[in-house]
Amino acid sequence: MLPIRRAVFAESEAADLRDYLSMLANTGCEVIVIDGSLPGIFAQHHQVWSDVCRHEPVDRRYQFLNDKVNGVHTGVARATNEKIILGDDDIRYTRSDLEQICALLDRFEVVRPQNYLRDVVKLWALTESARMLINRATVHAADYPGTCAFLRSTMVRCGEYDGDVLFENEELIRHFARHGARIFYAHNLFIRKRPPIFRKWLEQRPRQAYEDFGLPFKTSLFASLLPTAVVLALIDPRSLSIFLLPTFIALAGWLRGSARKYFPLNVCLFAPLWVCERTLSTYWAFYCRIARGGYPFGQRVLKRGIGRDWVEGGRIASASSRK
Repeated sequence: MLPIRRAVFAESEAADLRDYLSMLANTGCEVIVIDGSLPGIFAQHHQVWSDVCRHEPVDRRYQFLNDKVNGVHTGVARATNEKIILGDDDIRYTRSDLEQICALLDRFEVVRPQNYLRDVVKLWALTESARMLINRATVHAADYPGTCAFLRSTMVRCGEYDGDVLFENEELIRHFARHGARIFYAHNLFIRKRPPIFRKWLEQRPRQAYEDFGLPFKTSLFASLLPTAVVLALIDPRSLSIFLLPTFIALAGWLRGSARKYFPLNVCLFAPLWVCERTLSTYWAFYCRIARGGYPFGQRVLKRGIGRDWVEGGRIASASSRK
């Protein structure tokens, strides 16, 4: 199931996505694309995709500010199969991936895999890979992927999750956890994610920093790094070597499980660059909060990065991931 929304029609992107959707359909999957694009763009998408998938509009009875969540609930309501694999438009499953994750859904209600970027050469994609490794090293449940799988009956039982937030992927997982779903954190099931183009990557910088505003310690840590670096440089420039620490943290993520098969070792060297990027993006996110009252998301402004299930669901999920 793919929720999608576009402001403009991109012929090459639509054709590429058609090839992927066709591959999924050929494996025997029911492929559902819930499209929240404007009518004219929806019609163009429908012309390209309708013969390889179920291409349907968002059900407007769902009124969450994050329209992707409206698309997810629409897709769940219309799905005819029990096992649902939800993925962002940059996620690329293989037949083997599908078989593995469906097998896990025979034992668990929710499966959260690990993403990786393949053929990474662009600077911003290398920093994104380093971020994944840092999360893999510091978060017991590993990185936050753009995909998960769950049972339709579990979603129906758990009910709607908070869709008025930016970090909707993890909010969904924590919603499941808070309602007692059996979650498997598949640290060593690696699902490919396509590297973003530079424009999209740049747009996501303040958004990801804004999502952290519900985590005061993390936001304060990154906000403090710039003045700390200035002070250290004035006292003793050699002390700035402490900022190489992220490289070793990323290395710990690279050594965890099977990550070495999917992440080149040199990615770890870009971890300090990611820390610098997130530090600057935190100030950018502060600007969004002060000047706009929140983060611009399409035609709306979202004030909250995380939602109602984040704290309690996170506590339960953390305990579950350690079992």
